[in-house]
Amino acid sequence: MFRKVLIANRGEIACRIIQSCRKLDLSSIAVYSEADRYARHAELADEAWPIGAAAPSQSYLSIDAILDAARRSGAEAIHPGYGFLSEQAEFARRVIQAGLVFVGPDPDTIEQMGSKRAAKALMESVGVPVVPGYAEDDQDPAILEAQARSIGFPLLIKAVHGGGGRGMRLVRKPGDLPVLLDSARREALASFGDGALLLERYIETPRHIEVQILGDRQGRIVHLFERECTLQRRYQKVWEESPSSLPPGESREALLDAALRAARAVRYVGAGTVEFVVDRTGGFHFLEMNTRLQVEHPVTEHVTGLDLVALQFEIAAGHPIPFRQEDVRCEGHAIEVRLYAENPHNDFLPTAGQLDRLDLPDTIRVDTGYRTGDRVGTDYDTLIAKLIAQGPTRPVCLAQLTHALAATWVTPLATNLPLLEGLARNPEVARANIDTGFIASHLTELLTSPEPTLHHLAALAWGTTRSGETVDPSPWGIRDAFRIGQLPVTLCYRGPRGPFTLTIRSGRGSGSWHLGLDGVEHPVESRWLAPEILWIAVDGHARTGQIRASGDRWRIVFGAEAVNFETRFDDTRPKRPIEQDAGRLVSPFPGRIVKIPVRANQAVAAGSPLVIIEGMKMEYTLRAPYPGRIRTVSCEEGAAVTMEQPLIELDPDPEPS
Repeated sequence: MFRKVLIANRGEIACRIIQSCRKLDLSSIAVYSEADRYARHAELADEAWPIGAAAPSQSYLSIDAILDAARRSGAEAIHPGYGFLSEQAEFARRVIQAGLVFVGPDPDTIEQMGSKRAAKALMESVGVPVVPGYAEDDQDPAILEAQARSIGFPLLIKAVHGGGGRGMRLVRKPGDLPVLLDSARREALASFGDGALLLERYIETPRHIEVQILGDRQGRIVHLFERECTLQRRYQKVWEESPSSLPPGESREALLDAALRAARAVRYVGAGTVEFVVDRTGGFHFLEMNTRLQVEHPVTEHVTGLDLVALQFEIAAGHPIPFRQEDVRCEGHAIEVRLYAENPHNDFLPTAGQLDRLDLPDTIRVDTGYRTGDRVGTDYDTLIAKLIAQGPTRPVCLAQLTHALAATWVTPLATNLPLLEGLARNPEVARANIDTGFIASHLTELLTSPEPTLHHLAALAWGTTRSGETVDPSPWGIRDAFRIGQLPVTLCYRGPRGPFTLTIRSGRGSGSWHLGLDGVEHPVESRWLAPEILWIAVDGHARTGQIRASGDRWRIVFGAEAVNFETRFDDTRPKRPIEQDAGRLVSPFPGRIVKIPVRANQAVAAGSPLVIIEGMKMEYTLRAPYPGRIRTVSCEEGAAVTMEQPLIELDPDPEPS
């Protein structure tokens, strides 16, 4: 067994790999870019080496920089993690040529499965069902359009190389095909260095099921059961669980068997995943094979009791898989959700900045590369943490997750936590009545916060008037307007349904007071049990909860019920009519201008694409918010732009008389 492992990655996956290194008494070597000098993974490792500038192309995607760090550090093996160089065959080859062990499959396997075209052809040859479509070399737009008409609509455009939803577009109407082909090709080229595309029939209301596989150099290949990855947003996984909701029986066994056939076809070595799309009848079709460790591997670890990273190391060292297929058991249930720095109320655009407070639950497993005080940058993806719950049954696991999400709080960055909470409490999700379009079709419902209870409101009033107190306080010592014998005090807040007011009036004893809501007073008793932990009784009904505050933001939690509030806001600011608005449209994040399909003095309709921006691993189209005429274009194609940099000035058309 090698003794020193360099981890060619960052963030939570680097931290996760370090854990298994310690378990096996392996020395861990981290690498870091200039942006990650003080990152958690660099501090957790036994040693850390710089590899270049913040830009991935100059650090985590630089094969030369990674290999140089391996040489300088005396590394004997390299674990690629996921993303970055993990599925680049050239990287694996150069690691091996340098005399090091690559913790992953053979380069030829990576290359073969990295091409969706080659992968589909191989799967067909061994009897694994594939989705009908076009995957030939001829990429002439006229050929692609003719093939699309033959396949029929709706259809999916996919990048031949790569994955993760990048380069993928759903085409519902023939008229949309040319624009979406162009967009998919640009994104594929930017993400994978190859703009080749394939076309597939789109399966309506599908489910996404994948199978974890392991193979060793002695020829043994086993599956570790399946994961359900159906809950996605824009083809990006948000929620994963194991086992799937496929009923036990022939269909499930056939899917597991197909995954084994796929792995045997390439003589797979290491940990990998075979992904399938499942239709409403239970029929399944091969999507792709991921030749690396998956983001969602923890759910498999929980239901099988296996350490997948440790197994990767053992297999890479030439050891056989230490068990047979019949020895593997799937017990209990596990669910993983991904917490991202992105604003669900602003089209899920990425957010960046310092994490003034990062409260993650201690009741479930959490994989993260961040701590309070760290900064979420703009150079890499915005995954803050993975929250992984487990239980003997799916309902118990779901309850564990719901409580853990209530205990989670990130400030001041916007995150997708409201979406995750909405999924966890949704009855259709609880019944596993889902498909890959579920989030998109239920988004408004999922982002609707629950109504606060009287306990939430009373705790909010108590917390905001008792700021800084940590013990049971006497009303005589309070330096605010909340005093015995005085008139009720009115407090203004914003909650899930907008602005509202509460009144508070002191009672006769310490911690005794009255809460007024909609003209009705409720007797309240309250006291601090510990910092941020409150005991409170409203109308005689007592509960213990938590109050979290940062600036003007408050999060009140009772059990699994968490509600967010603001104490300062301005809803009185006059809204300027659209005719007086400067119409200045700005970049929503740092990036690069890919395309500008408009010019100065051009008339545009509402929703027309104005600027296409690439950055933070995504392509975003800035659209006209209203019909108007382009006044100025202050950017150019290929140029780098900063967040909130002005790009377009749009004069609105006058409202019809």
